[in-house]
Amino acid sequence: MKSISPGQLVMLMSIYLYSETAGFLSAPIAKTASYNAVVSLCLGACMGYVIMLFSTALARLNLDEYFAVFGKYILGKWLHYPLIFMLIAYCLHRASMTTRNLGDFLLVNHLPTTPEAVILVLVGTGVAFTVRAGVQAIARVAEVLFFINILLFVMLTPLLLGVEIQIPMVRAFVTNFNPVQTAAGMFQATPWFGDGFVILFLYPHLKQHLKVNRMLFRGLLISLGLILSYLIPSILAFGPALTGKMTYPVMEYVRMLRIADFIETLDPFLTILWIPAIIVKISLLIYAAVVSLARIFALKDFKPLSFSVTALVTGYSIHFTGNSTNLLNFMTVDWPAFALTMQLIPVLYWTVGKLRGKNSAMKKAR
Repeated sequence: MKSISPGQLVMLMSIYLYSETAGFLSAPIAKTASYNAVVSLCLGACMGYVIMLFSTALARLNLDEYFAVFGKYILGKWLHYPLIFMLIAYCLHRASMTTRNLGDFLLVNHLPTTPEAVILVLVGTGVAFTVRAGVQAIARVAEVLFFINILLFVMLTPLLLGVEIQIPMVRAFVTNFNPVQTAAGMFQATPWFGDGFVILFLYPHLKQHLKVNRMLFRGLLISLGLILSYLIPSILAFGPALTGKMTYPVMEYVRMLRIADFIETLDPFLTILWIPAIIVKISLLIYAAVVSLARIFALKDFKPLSFSVTALVTGYSIHFTGNSTNLLNFMTVDWPAFALTMQLIPVLYWTVGKLRGKNSAMKKAR
């Protein structure tokens, strides 16, 4: 079985949690939490880490088998199979939402005359080959992206903080504290980090299980730092009200940067980084789903499912919603409660498993 080292896990989770969040959560959380967006994001990351801890605690009940298999020995077949299919459906639904986000982003910023269905099919094709390559290939792509993002973080952060920002506005992050806005922003941000619960489906691939929680925490901190490096300068440049009304405030801010006469704008470089990073997230979600399906149906290999499931995700992303406005409304109003409900299902398994004893999860599948 191909495995992921602790270092690879840090880099994979950093890219997985950072990529979509930095691009598509900035405007909604600025609109909801205003100057409390930073605190809300940090609290949401903490709550997301708690969700991940429950997932890893559940996975440790049986280190030798996938959760899709041993879960039935905790709750019983009649309850486990509906729940595991709900979790698989959530992963595919989440992958479809992310694919549509990426398609809308490319359509608005770079390919305005290209039919969106064509963009989504091209993205889906890349995702399908990535999923088929396996979890180790996904982790190695994340490694490359991690080092590039860290390098750019070191190089660009001084520029991001030094161009067109209102320094006196920094005080507002402290003086304008509003507990209601903070709580609303935290509720909005938590499921974006809670998506790390996908580690439950990948646990048999991980080396040195005792270090997993520490590696997840480090990955979470790095992703949070990368997200804040874009969010804070955007709010300081535009203010929370205008930031909340922009579709992609980070892109608008990066377009303002000028390094030299021969580099008029940096947004193409940001796009080049975001596309593979978001594809890593989509691929990991689909991989978690297909490997679980393969175990449930006792298939020897998950690869035959890769193209068909990815095609299903791509097709659903095309019909996910009518337009980007409806998608944004869904992400900010309806999706957080739904996502948290799905992400907290492992808590039910863990609670029952603890009450029944570890042996209930250690039984081998016949």
